[in-house]
Amino acid sequence: MNKKPITPTRHETLVFERRIAAPPEAVFAAYADLEMRTIWTTPSPTAAVVYESDQFQVGGEDTFKCGSSDDLRFAGTVRYLDIVAAQRIVYSELISADGPLAASLVTWNLFPDRAGTRLVVTDQVASFVGDDMIDGSHAGMNAALNNLVELLEQDGMTP
Repeated sequence: MNKKPITPTRHETLVFERRIAAPPEAVFAAYADLEMRTIWTTPSPTAAVVYESDQFQVGGEDTFKCGSSDDLRFAGTVRYLDIVAAQRIVYSELISADGPLAASLVTWNLFPDRAGTRLVVTDQVASFVGDDMIDGSHAGMNAALNNLVELLEQDGMTP
């Protein structure tokens, strides 16, 4: 019987910080609003994120497909563990494609400051397939947060 070798689980804690010239209520609203979230979470013009369900509430679940625009090969499930309006969002996320690829515990903390909001996102990733999912989590979150800042700082785009 041929057994596939098991890839050791890789763990990484990724911390991202952004200062956004919008109040915490606007940053929170940009996450809570599915249409806005779909815009800023898409990391590049060649990528796509398509939500299949959205239940932004404690105990709720979002499901989505993502990948390149012409190949949505990855499935994601987000489960909301804690939500405090304009202050904190905590969720677990599972990414899979023909089996689990990575699981994360993600915490968004929103702090008011003089210029608007200091956003700190901590993503605790367990990758079941090596470094690629860690690298992808890092690149994807960086791009999404850059998109969020750009979206909220455009005139008239604050919800």
